Amino acid sequence: MRLICSFLTLCFFCCDSSANDVHDAPDCAIFDPDKNHLWNRLHSLFFVREDKQGNKFGGDLVDPYLWPSTTEFLLKGNTHSKAITLLDDFIKGNGHQLISNPLKRAVLQHDLWSIFDWTANFDKGLPFGGVSTPLAHSQELNDSRKALRRRLSKAIDLLALDESDALALINNYSLAVSSKTYLNAFDESESDKHFLPSSLLSDKGDWVCVRGALQGPSAPVHMRYYGGRSPFLVFLNVPGGRLETFKYLNLLNQSTARKSSEATDKKPLPQFPKGTSVALVRKMSVITKTGNILVSPLVQTVQIRVYNQVGEDIKDHNACQTVYKFVLNRKDLFASVNGGLKPVKKNSIEGLSLIYSSDYFENERLKPNGSVMKSCIDCHSCGGGTVHSIFTYKQDDWVPEAAGMSLNKLRLLPTRILEEQKRAISWKYKRHDWGLLQGWIETISKS
Repeated sequence: MRLICSFLTLCFFCCDSSANDVHDAPDCAIFDPDKNHLWNRLHSLFFVREDKQGNKFGGDLVDPYLWPSTTEFLLKGNTHSKAITLLDDFIKGNGHQLISNPLKRAVLQHDLWSIFDWTANFDKGLPFGGVSTPLAHSQELNDSRKALRRRLSKAIDLLALDESDALALINNYSLAVSSKTYLNAFDESESDKHFLPSSLLSDKGDWVCVRGALQGPSAPVHMRYYGGRSPFLVFLNVPGGRLETFKYLNLLNQSTARKSSEATDKKPLPQFPKGTSVALVRKMSVITKTGNILVSPLVQTVQIRVYNQVGEDIKDHNACQTVYKFVLNRKDLFASVNGGLKPVKKNSIEGLSLIYSSDYFENERLKPNGSVMKSCIDCHSCGGGTVHSIFTYKQDDWVPEAAGMSLNKLRLLPTRILEEQKRAISWKYKRHDWGLLQGWIETISKS
């Protein structure tokens, strides 16, 4: 696993910098047309980063540019004092009452939750590195994190919705599909056009929700990287629809079970056909007024990989798979534009990726030159155009808990969306960051 990770990281950071796209300045008027609105200023402070040349990045992205190795931004100097001031203004000035729209309240709460979790996980590494330095453990930085946590927990609690309001949030994926802006199926003759399958999030459609052999949440590496605030759902679609997909899963799992437990067993596994697709969907959780985690109808990201070539002997991995990705854009979401789901350009470097493990704003030597989309190909080219490139199945290469798993124990199992969402919530409830947040909320509510 370490060898694979090192290879991927090397490939990603050595890519030709010509892949970079034209950079647009971050939009700072997201929650209200007035960019000086308190909610906009709060969001911009946490989600906009500036490099040493004065260029600004981020803004309306799903995740903030924060890592365990971040030791300056929000923890020292002007950004820290500004964060304390804005959070105090929000809390003492009843800033949560400035906007009553449940959708905007849920989104801002989730944004602040991501900042809280970052303050709680500075001493924990990421799946592919990102371990904090001794400098991150100083008393000064710990005091700064504590000051932020106390205020963030209060703001998160103030923004909480009733369960009924959270469940009534819009189904933005359905809105994106019904907008007819994107194709509803892959078209090989128009592979440059993004598509969103209309039946993707249905337990009765052509796409089958799948999970691996481990008992934890689906896509455990993604869950760990993004902290469990969002469940990740994995879907498989074999040409021919749901029935053919189930046939392939049964054949795969039966063949796997018959394999020897020895690593020397090289018998090939059943090959899925050309045109098979895998989707990874990230949904948004919220914290309700009762202090529980609830998975809302909102979809934050959709990644779809279509296999144009299959088999082990792939010469050009970039041609083997066509990758599409959509990310949630808050401004479009609030304006009811395509459900807020926006396609990611092939050459875009904006946003986080699993291979981004260090704060490259504070250490520009670590700045990646490859695109976010290429990072998807770099990861999933391992195993060629075979089931070994579907890591929900090949967990022994990527998930530490599965490192010692016998080859005949691997599985790709059909499951249900609600079951996977429950597993994700259960996983989050057991984390230190969740216990810390609940402790702060309970302490503040009694003070």
